[in-house]
Amino acid sequence: MDQDHAWFHSQFLALCIRKTGFEWQDFVTDLMHLKHGPDFVQIDPAGRGDKGCDGWVNGLMLACYGASSPSEKYVNDKIRSDFENAERHWGDHMERWAFVYNNAAGLPTMAAAGIMNLRQSRQGSSIKIENWPPQVLWDSCVGSEIDRSKLALILGAPPSDHPAGMSYIARCVETLARTRLVSDQDEVSEVPFGKIEHNNFGPEVSELLKAFKVHTGHVRFYFAQASPGEQAQVSENLRARYDGHRARLEESDAVFHALCDDLIEEAFGGGQFGDVNQQRSASMMVVTHFFETCEIFEAPVGI
Repeated sequence: MDQDHAWFHSQFLALCIRKTGFEWQDFVTDLMHLKHGPDFVQIDPAGRGDKGCDGWVNGLMLACYGASSPSEKYVNDKIRSDFENAERHWGDHMERWAFVYNNAAGLPTMAAAGIMNLRQSRQGSSIKIENWPPQVLWDSCVGSEIDRSKLALILGAPPSDHPAGMSYIARCVETLARTRLVSDQDEVSEVPFGKIEHNNFGPEVSELLKAFKVHTGHVRFYFAQASPGEQAQVSENLRARYDGHRARLEESDAVFHALCDDLIEEAFGGGQFGDVNQQRSASMMVVTHFFETCEIFEAPVGI
């Protein structure tokens, strides 16, 4: 598996879950700009509004919906009203209309029903009505041909092919060391067999965890040289962050990437400290280390 491709794809899916509202619309339009360049037209919703157009390219009109807590009636009504608004104001320029959504819990079924109802009511129309969950957005804007440098501007830098240097690991650990040191803690147990499967990680994050498990010895070496109790202190704070993300996000992949993103943002100031690929590697090594030691994510029942 191409590690960069696996990371970009899993990070993309994780961001789809995390972005809602206008953040989702901005995310979609950034990807469309990446794919289509100057051919993509983004409408400024200020003033009199966008009249149902969240973006347009070559006859394709986008309607973006970043759900946070969707209901079936709301989603169905929104699909119909967004389409009718776009058809009324932009119909002469619209050959295809796509409802682009972020795949929040329960939305795919609701969106599918809304799309089916809209298609049924518009039989004979020349406008093609399309259903765009995140996978369709990925295939349409990225697919297998990845411009890695441009995609990194939207999704962040992927991890390095090599383990991160100790200075990068130290920055991540120091970011987590916010409370007083706790000494005389019991030794934590090794990760139980089946923990990856128990947490329902996708295949790409599963492979990344296995790949970075090889490098967590560097993190263990850091803690062996650190102040007494520092690992327990860092573990406590990372667990609190984990609990916060788990409360908002249902998918383990999204939680894993959110923890890594937090570390990078707080430890390196959004990329102002050396090699951005090393930053990603360090954050993933630290998160994977605590995954192995059972401090974050859930262990199989009975362990």
